Amino acid sequence: MELKSFPGYEDHLFSNLADGSEETLARKKAQGQAMMAYELPEGMTMEDRTIPGPEEGQELLIRVFTPAGLPEKAPMILDIHGGAFVSGTVAFDNARCIGIAERVPAIVVSVEYRLCGATGYSFPVPLEDCHAAYMYMHDHAEEFGGDPECMGLHGSSAGGTLAEGLALYLRDHNEPMSALTVLNCPTFDTAIEETFSFQQLTQLKMGPANKAFGAESAYLGGYNGQQPSYYAFPAFCHDIGGLGPTMIIAGEYDTLRDSAWNYGQRLLRAGVPMEFFLAPRLGHTFTAAPHPYTDFVHDMMAWSFKREFGLLDELKK
Repeated sequence: MELKSFPGYEDHLFSNLADGSEETLARKKAQGQAMMAYELPEGMTMEDRTIPGPEEGQELLIRVFTPAGLPEKAPMILDIHGGAFVSGTVAFDNARCIGIAERVPAIVVSVEYRLCGATGYSFPVPLEDCHAAYMYMHDHAEEFGGDPECMGLHGSSAGGTLAEGLALYLRDHNEPMSALTVLNCPTFDTAIEETFSFQQLTQLKMGPANKAFGAESAYLGGYNGQQPSYYAFPAFCHDIGGLGPTMIIAGEYDTLRDSAWNYGQRLLRAGVPMEFFLAPRLGHTFTAAPHPYTDFVHDMMAWSFKREFGLLDELKK
C-alpha cells in the first residue's frame, strides 16, 4: 500500500517504517525530539508527586497538570502513556496532557506504571498501577481540587489498551466509572495479523517476526496456550455491554486500525455510546507530533470530555 503522508507529518509517519534505513533512523530521531517538546501555558502547573501503589510499600509517580483558573471541584482525567507495554514514561505525554488539560479545562494526571519485559513485570502489574492511580484520584479528589463524580480516562497505544482494560475492570467491580474513555490508537486484540490493515501496511509492522519476543508476549508474561484475560486485551471480553461513553481514535496508516474499528463496532452493537474518528493519511499515535491537525484532534477530545462532564449544558435549548 502506497503511503502518502498528511502534509507536515512526514517525520512521524515515515519514522514508523520497518526498513531500518538511515533516512528512517533520522526521521525517528526528529520525531522523538518533536514528541518530547512542549510549552507549559501561562498559569498551568506541572507537578510530580508520589502516591501509594497497589503493593505494600510501593510508590507510584504521578504527574499532575493543573490549568489556571479552574472552578472548584474541576473534572479530572487519568492519562496512560504508550510504549508497547515495555517502554515509555509520563514525559511521553507531556504535550498531550497539556493539550487536553488546557482545552477542557481539567486536571490531568499521568501515571508512571511499571513496565513489562526486562523489568520482570507482566500483566496484571501495569493495570493494577493504573487502577491504583485512578482510585487515588477519586478518593483524594479534594486535595487535587477535583470532582470525584467527574472523572475521565485517556490512553495512547498500549495506554489505550490499558485504559479500556481499566474501564472493564471498573465496570465488573462496580467501582466509579469514567464519564468518557478516550482510546487513542489502541489495540484490543492479539490477532492483528488477521486484519486488513496489518496486511495492507506490512511496511509499518511493529515488533519482531517471532511473537514470543514481542511486546504482546512481554505484557502477558509469555504464552501458555490459554486465552488472555480480557482486562489485558479487551477483544476477548464476550460481553462489553454496560461500559460508559467511549471515543476511539485511529490512523488510516496504522496496522492497529482495524483492531480499533472492529471493537468500536462491537461497542455500538452492545448499545455503548461510542464515537470513532479515523485520521486520514496518518499513522500510529500521530498526536505525538506537534501539528495544527493534532490540535484539531485535541479540540475534538475536549468537546467530547466537556459533553460527558456536563460542561456544555448551557448550549441546551
